[in-house]
Amino acid sequence: MKKILIGLLVSASLVACNSSNKKSVDQIKTDLVKQVPGLTKIDQVNPTKIDGLYEVVVGRKIFYVSTDGKYAMFGNLVDLDSKQSVTEQRTQEVSKIDFSKLPLDLAVKQVNGDGSRKIAVFTDPDCPYCKMFEKQVVSQLTNVTVYSFLFPLPIHPNAKSDSQKIWCSKDRAATFAAWMQKDTPLPADTSCDTSDLDKVIKIGTDVVGVDGTPTIILSTGEIIPGMLPAEQLNAKLDEVSGVKPAASAAQ
Repeated sequence: MKKILIGLLVSASLVACNSSNKKSVDQIKTDLVKQVPGLTKIDQVNPTKIDGLYEVVVGRKIFYVSTDGKYAMFGNLVDLDSKQSVTEQRTQEVSKIDFSKLPLDLAVKQVNGDGSRKIAVFTDPDCPYCKMFEKQVVSQLTNVTVYSFLFPLPIHPNAKSDSQKIWCSKDRAATFAAWMQKDTPLPADTSCDTSDLDKVIKIGTDVVGVDGTPTIILSTGEIIPGMLPAEQLNAKLDEVSGVKPAASAAQ
């Protein structure tokens, strides 16, 4: 999908706001599928606040097309009054999933404090950023349960076997934490049933749309691609649970 969107970007021009030849939403969808090789489905086409511009949603990606269907535009659409990225806000909205439907029994569970707050993380055991996340962020999260889904990426040749070693260990949580935080050698056994790891990969690919690790999911269903510093993630967790920031409370 990423290659498709990059291909569109290369061939795209700036939007021409010409509403005289405005096409219907269905026609825009049909034409885009015909014009872009490999693009088989358009999830949504929505009008924007800008005359002559439609928002196009493909999975978790958003781009824009002129209402006559002749031009496409990629990048962040910014509201200059609020200084907020409209594209980023909409991406977060369309990317949300139902947290309650994640198979948490297939995750490695870690509990900090009372564990009352919850996040899920799709992680690769050989990903350096995932290890950084475990070392620098997870240990600093307060009162949270972290559900880590093992999601080996093809770019790491040993990630699949390392995931299997963690899964087959006697204490998955302890083995996972020791490997990610201290590089403690993994046990060699991979003889257990690892079919659940295949289920995780399918969910990560088809439902969450993971295209890099770590991928964090808040209990609200908001997806955060990449690593956040502990302070920012704790603030996100406070926001989700309705806790006011200390500065705001003081005011």
